[in-house]
Amino acid sequence: MLSHNGTKVLAPVNGVATLTPDQKFFQIKQDGSWSTNSIYKFQTYDFTSLIEAFDDGALASFDINGMPLKDYFLKFKSNQNFQIVLSPFSRYQHLDFEEMILSSMKDAYVSFVDLLKTIFPKIEVHNFFEIQTLKFEHPVGIPEYFLHKQFHWDVTKAKKNLESNAILYLGAETIYHIIRKLYFGEPFTKRHLAVFLVDRKGRMDLEPRQFFLTNGQSLAFIPTNMDKRYKIASFDTVFEAIKPMDVNSLGYFNIYEHYSITLYEKLPAIRKEFSCIDCLECNQYCPTQANPFQLIKGKQEEFDKNKCVDCGICTVYCPSGIDIRKRIEEVV
Repeated sequence: MLSHNGTKVLAPVNGVATLTPDQKFFQIKQDGSWSTNSIYKFQTYDFTSLIEAFDDGALASFDINGMPLKDYFLKFKSNQNFQIVLSPFSRYQHLDFEEMILSSMKDAYVSFVDLLKTIFPKIEVHNFFEIQTLKFEHPVGIPEYFLHKQFHWDVTKAKKNLESNAILYLGAETIYHIIRKLYFGEPFTKRHLAVFLVDRKGRMDLEPRQFFLTNGQSLAFIPTNMDKRYKIASFDTVFEAIKPMDVNSLGYFNIYEHYSITLYEKLPAIRKEFSCIDCLECNQYCPTQANPFQLIKGKQEEFDKNKCVDCGICTVYCPSGIDIRKRIEEVV
């Protein structure tokens, strides 16, 4: 229907796209729906037809930010030696896509793994699905950190392998939508939105709540169907810079940007920055030992930006409320 940030965007059947008043974003008003019988049907693909399916379905990688899946796969050749990594986690693990895949899409998942081995006969597939000992703990859903943990590489090596296309990395949510397109005939017009609740005392209710929404769908139904106590909302996670908004002004669902929403009983407290107390908790909690403490001290050269995976943990745990994430953005 249109292209947005290099990614093909599909509308639901009879969807009408318009620009927002500031001319910066599009919204799609649904007047109909895409429907299939959603029954698994085995299909055969070669590399060319696989790429065509990715393009036709408007699929994108949810692991490599801003990357259409067609463009990502075209970086690899069928006769090339590289490794494929299948991760059971998504970047922020807002929902358990591994369980979804293995519980109701197992045949399609097996077909897809076999397809990868057929299309890329020289590759080695590292499949981390169905490994019971793997547990999610942020930031293990971030590709370079997952590689760091599983292969015992330093983060710099993991980043280089991703950037040089020595690794084709597919996380669980990406795989979920690939399978839906290849074996169920479903283009990327729907995505899950996970909903979390935070009470007045800052306690988060992690009971799974999810909606499977159509691109461009109005989100006005959320405040209508949720407890009226929750007046503030944010599409950002606690590990990002939260941008709160009134729950009645959520706008439209953006399939490439929205994956979770947190509802608050009251506005999250704006953290004031106090002077660093040299507690070194930012370094203690940094999963890659990037030494963020030195950024606070103005010693940028001693911060190892190559090790940083932009996980936001240092900011979350800083007792002085220092926005270390902002300082990282200035040097990375």
